[in-house]
Amino acid sequence: MKELLPVGYYHLVFTLPHELGPLCLQNKKVMYGLLFKAVSQTLLELIRDVQHLGADIGLVTVLHTWGQNMKEHPHLHCIMPAGGLSFDREHWVHVPDKNNFFIAGKVLAKKFRGKFLDMLKQARGKGGLGFHGKLTGIKGPVQFNRFLTPLYKKDWVVNVQKPMGNPEKILEYLSRYVFRIAITDRRILEVKDGKVRFSWKDYRTGRFREMKLDVNEFIRRFLLHVLPNGFFKVRYYGIFSNRYRKQNILAAKQLLAQETETQKQEALEDGIRVLEKQNTV
Repeated sequence: MKELLPVGYYHLVFTLPHELGPLCLQNKKVMYGLLFKAVSQTLLELIRDVQHLGADIGLVTVLHTWGQNMKEHPHLHCIMPAGGLSFDREHWVHVPDKNNFFIAGKVLAKKFRGKFLDMLKQARGKGGLGFHGKLTGIKGPVQFNRFLTPLYKKDWVVNVQKPMGNPEKILEYLSRYVFRIAITDRRILEVKDGKVRFSWKDYRTGRFREMKLDVNEFIRRFLLHVLPNGFFKVRYYGIFSNRYRKQNILAAKQLLAQETETQKQEALEDGIRVLEKQNTV
């Protein structure tokens, strides 16, 4: 709670296309690491551009690998403040429009797509990817490039939600995403005769539905989302990176407090000037 800034926070979600799901399952550490890297670089570079904001921002990122039906659905949740520190650390740079994200979603998605696929090619070139079972067919460089070609043409999904201004809500929201698992107990409706019946939300229709799976299939889907040992599902970037987080947060809070005090003083002086003008009439 002490590290939250007194500004609104944006919530962004970057999703990998379903075609990459099998590759993710066979290369979790590499693929999910690339997801963190591609998303953080996309946001930090675009927002440092003076055409967008021209400031250093902070990111809290949380990895999720599942959809409501517990199949693979890798995506990264990002929480970032509505603004950032100026490069000289002399003032807080506010976003132009508090109610809308200041970079078009298509711009974010295009840069994210390019960065991730470029990093993926490099990982394959360095021998960092494994190809097993059905994926052996794309192991060669020619086959792999052919596999990636449609992904360059596909529209990748980046979802942006309006800023949340209440620090308590932000903390609650973050904790919910940090500690969430593939399925909660309340969604499991029945375990009977070797089958598990559970509820899930179909986001295409917005309606809740029920699904019944064999116990073994249910367990298999659940285990798909166990992360490699030592893999961090929560990571911090920009002014929130571990090395300088305390220093940057303190500086941001001081600048925002000074700004608020200045605005109060100016408002008070304007009020006094108005009163003085009225008294002379």
